[in-house]
Amino acid sequence: MSDKEVFAFRSRLVDPDEWHPDIVVGVDFGMTYTGVAYSCAPGWLPPKTIQRWPGKLPGELANKVPTCIEYEADSTTVKNWGFLCDQEDQSSMIHEFFKLHLAPHYRDEHSTPGSGPSRMEAQKWFRDYVQCIYQHVMNHLASTIPDFPVKKVEILFSVPTTWKDVRMIEETRILIEQAIVMKSPNHQATIGLTEAEAAAVYACKQHYQSGDIILVCDAGGGTTDVNVLKLMSLTGEPTVLEQLGNVEGRPIGSVFIDRTIHQLLCERLSKISNHLSKSPSATAWKMISGRFQRLKCSFGTEATSTPWLKLDVPSLGPGVDFPAAQIQNGQMQISWDVLKRCFDTKIEEMCALLDSQIEQTRTKYPNEKISYIVLSGGFGSSPYVRKRLLDRYSSLTVTSIDTHIDQTGMDVLMADEPQLVVVHGLVLDRIQQLQRGVVIFGSRCSPVSYGIICDKIYDPVKHLGEPLRLDTHDNKTYAIRQIDWLVIQGKPVPYTGITKEFQLKMQRDENDEVWKVHIVMSTLSPSNLPQSMNQGGAQQVCSLDIATEFADRKLKNRHWYNFKPAYWRATFDVKVMVGPADLKFQLWNKETRIRSRDHQPIRVKWEPAARLNEERNNIGNSRA
Repeated sequence: MSDKEVFAFRSRLVDPDEWHPDIVVGVDFGMTYTGVAYSCAPGWLPPKTIQRWPGKLPGELANKVPTCIEYEADSTTVKNWGFLCDQEDQSSMIHEFFKLHLAPHYRDEHSTPGSGPSRMEAQKWFRDYVQCIYQHVMNHLASTIPDFPVKKVEILFSVPTTWKDVRMIEETRILIEQAIVMKSPNHQATIGLTEAEAAAVYACKQHYQSGDIILVCDAGGGTTDVNVLKLMSLTGEPTVLEQLGNVEGRPIGSVFIDRTIHQLLCERLSKISNHLSKSPSATAWKMISGRFQRLKCSFGTEATSTPWLKLDVPSLGPGVDFPAAQIQNGQMQISWDVLKRCFDTKIEEMCALLDSQIEQTRTKYPNEKISYIVLSGGFGSSPYVRKRLLDRYSSLTVTSIDTHIDQTGMDVLMADEPQLVVVHGLVLDRIQQLQRGVVIFGSRCSPVSYGIICDKIYDPVKHLGEPLRLDTHDNKTYAIRQIDWLVIQGKPVPYTGITKEFQLKMQRDENDEVWKVHIVMSTLSPSNLPQSMNQGGAQQVCSLDIATEFADRKLKNRHWYNFKPAYWRATFDVKVMVGPADLKFQLWNKETRIRSRDHQPIRVKWEPAARLNEERNNIGNSRA
């Protein structure tokens, strides 16, 4: 990454092209738990998971730390985080399950309007929590690695696949910068892979062979991400993966089971609220922690073969019965069928997501066959989830249009260490680049389409009803605010990027003009992309201020016989690189990358994140 690429942190003091970290740290910020792993030069051994956390005894190990943060009564001063949060302290202000609220488009169907946190509140909690993670991890590394203060540390964060808006990724990046980067010039942080990509990296480094096509399904607390990949490398070679479709994600996870059970408990407890020491809601949350979580994780095994799921009701002792609330002997009895229905609802949503990926792959690659579905994540590691998916997909037969069978049953496997696949995958991806010089994803299928706003020569059929302008340089009429789509959703883009050539007409006396380019995105299908901003369905994500002083110029209308005014025709290329969840831009002149020590050849101004515009206006022609 270069200092001319607009996503580089502003506080970096070193040219990132010359940046070679000594330690790579991965952070998997999860809905319920967060995992951290690291690897060190020069050996770059397999990632090591941080297992010691504040709030745990010295001998107690935990692969992840709870994603929660506790504030003092002033709501601004951090009191505790992770295992240190005291759920029993009624005066404390503990915030958890706020990950999904970072997205401007997220709406919690289990909460009444206005009852959930605002996006600004979630961003504050995220920033403060990341700072707590950062401080603890740096202290841990400083106590275990010699000469740590002079080591260069790179910290990578994963992001959910559901975060498709690059504007939001930039805002998240700034929050991370505020929490981390300003602390030390030797520490840099960035967003690495999406959770689906990181899970795929880990899974495909396990037991698979070159040519295998794998559908990775990473199902955690809040989201489920899927990714179809083909393993291109041989055993012993650096891992190389080909994406066969754009990664997809949905808000499907174990937290939603908790919320459904919580709602059921609240309804029952409201009937005996006078006998409770806390509110029905607070009591219900207490009931679904601890033992309930262990039983939920073991659902589908012999451990859940008892007739009833029984949960202790806080403040009710033995011998207390409330038949109206289905409480007997101080315990609330819940039928296992209730929990089964909660699982089944989410599994059906998961299957719909998997089915869409299978169908997409079958349509694009009719001669290829998905051999394995690999499950990872906390929800994905559930025995009941795997059993349901085995029943559905191990005997699945997909028939093509000409009735020839082209897809038979798939093995449904569990990833090793399913809850650590994302954080380990983050580190494995980066250390392969550093150690072997090989990029794992040679190309990416973008989950959205990207284009530029431009003017196009007027066509009376294509541009009916569009605003027009007359160019005085060539006396031609142009339709304005048209869209030239550069990156198409689902189509592979090489990691080196794609190039767009620009030709500008500049006044003869304009030597250092800054040319502005507006970048737009759309989540609509390629067949339904708008061809102008008037048609809706696209939103501006950023603008590029391009320094034309570096452009190749040619003077036009310079001969004595030209009657029109002379002007410069400036030519340059902008290279657009599609990252896991972001965009980077480079300025090129012919075959040379433009670099400058004085100022950035391209400066980017990002629009604020907002809900995505996903509807067409149907104004004018649908296709240009």
